[in-house]
Amino acid sequence: MFRKNDQHRQGYLFSSVSDLPQKQRERLEGSWAGTFYEEFFCRIDEDVFAVLFSGKDSRPNVPVNVLVGLEVLKSGFGWSDAELEEQLAYSLLTRYALGYRDLSEGHFELRTVYNFRRRLAQHMQETGVNLLEVAFEGITDKQISVLKLKTGKLRMDSVQIASNIRQMSRLQLLVEVLQRVWRMLSWADQQREAEHFAAYIQGSSGQFVYHLVAGEGQSHLSAIGELMQRLLRELAPTYGQEAPYAVLARVYDEHFVEVEQVVQPKAGEALSAQSLQSPDDLEATYRQKRGVGYQGYVTNVTETCDPDNELQLIVKVQSAPNHTDDAAMLAEAVPNLVSRTDVEEIHSDGGFNGPEVDKVLNQAGIEQFQTAIRGTKAEGERLRVSDFIFTRDEAGIPETVRCPQGQEVPVQDARKQGRFMASFDPSICKDCPLFAQCPTQKRQSTGERVLYFGQQEVNVAHRRDNQRQTTASRPNLRSAVEATVRSLKHPFPNAKLPVRGLVRVSMMMGASAAMTNVRRIWHYQTAKMVGQTTSETTKYPSSQTVSSLFCAVFRPFFHQATTSLRYPAMAA
Repeated sequence: MFRKNDQHRQGYLFSSVSDLPQKQRERLEGSWAGTFYEEFFCRIDEDVFAVLFSGKDSRPNVPVNVLVGLEVLKSGFGWSDAELEEQLAYSLLTRYALGYRDLSEGHFELRTVYNFRRRLAQHMQETGVNLLEVAFEGITDKQISVLKLKTGKLRMDSVQIASNIRQMSRLQLLVEVLQRVWRMLSWADQQREAEHFAAYIQGSSGQFVYHLVAGEGQSHLSAIGELMQRLLRELAPTYGQEAPYAVLARVYDEHFVEVEQVVQPKAGEALSAQSLQSPDDLEATYRQKRGVGYQGYVTNVTETCDPDNELQLIVKVQSAPNHTDDAAMLAEAVPNLVSRTDVEEIHSDGGFNGPEVDKVLNQAGIEQFQTAIRGTKAEGERLRVSDFIFTRDEAGIPETVRCPQGQEVPVQDARKQGRFMASFDPSICKDCPLFAQCPTQKRQSTGERVLYFGQQEVNVAHRRDNQRQTTASRPNLRSAVEATVRSLKHPFPNAKLPVRGLVRVSMMMGASAAMTNVRRIWHYQTAKMVGQTTSETTKYPSSQTVSSLFCAVFRPFFHQATTSLRYPAMAA
């Protein structure tokens, strides 16, 4: 039965915290744990998680805000579950952050945490809603409101995240799948198939590959393909609903092709990036970035970046299989960002552009500023439509166009829907030094120079104009997001999470972002407190400070007088 936890708001007459000396108690309250409790724990909306619990009268749940707080602390510090249990049992900092003030309260079995994660994962799989993400965004919105942060300017970047899977070669992956099919079979079926599986079940899949002689791999690929084809046909009636059978079917379709009823392995370059990377993680994909291959997921981070803000906070975290394009994640994030922030500008790198992004941003009235732009370079010195400057209305429709030499003319609709044209004065164009490179065409009836273009070319031109502004005069607001990305993956060595599957990866990266925000608020509050203390000390100096100042001013005179009394000749 769901019940909210308000007990932590009640005062304690006697507790482990109150027994501390005053200096240690003040240090505890001013630590990260105090900030976590005030700025995160107390802002958790427990009602969001009520759907995970029974509505019948039954035993009350372990406090949801404690379970959520544990997930955030685990990800933020990179703890294992054993370390998490130890911290909850014995660390006063951890317990203070979770609203506990006495070491004798709040103890429960680690199995409770596992059950909570299972319910979160099941709810996300059934509904597509990540409740931890909902809670994170609600807390962040409250933090932004209290801290009075401006959200008109946002920046984003993505990072590759690996799940807890082994790096497998193609052959090892196929052998691993066969071994799991073998373990699925009944004893009688194993006896019948023992001869066909004999070569692949003597040891682990890694041992099988290790003992291969150079050049044998291709022959084994063909033999495995034929075996898989037969197994899919013969095992379907009995094992068609089993998970290993589904993996077998997927792997066969991804790695083999039938040519004239003969099974042949696909070429390596023909394998899709979405092909199975591990039978332990069915959603992990493959992506090559800057010549480096990655297996797993991608996380996209969006944070505030207004220069007037005294600190910046992460406002949204997205995770997806790593073959997902950056532009798709930006387009997906915009509706949520518009509903929660005052976003007017988004700053990103060159991977976040595309036709769908332009459409979404135009509809939302958001300007995009990129440090680079993805796309092909122009051949030779010929001008492109993107070299022209367009003015647009609120919907992004072009109104005027100005050529690189400054001639500005109105835009008209062309005959085809979605196409536009602009007529330039030929008397001006003929003396233009860029005439030979100009993409305009001469209209035979009037002699005008006409430029034809579509909406997407206008969007590209506008994006390039923004990019020129970014590199020329505007400050680079995007660059600092690299540090944010590092802070999210820092608790996980080599950016490899100790979990598998999109659901758990999404939860851990969102929790890491929540802890990053807490640390930023803590550093901001600490620096602000130090600044206030310094200011108050200067305005109202303590007796110790006065004494120090007195000594600093008059010490030379005392030194000179003492020297003259002790050593008259030296003083003279």
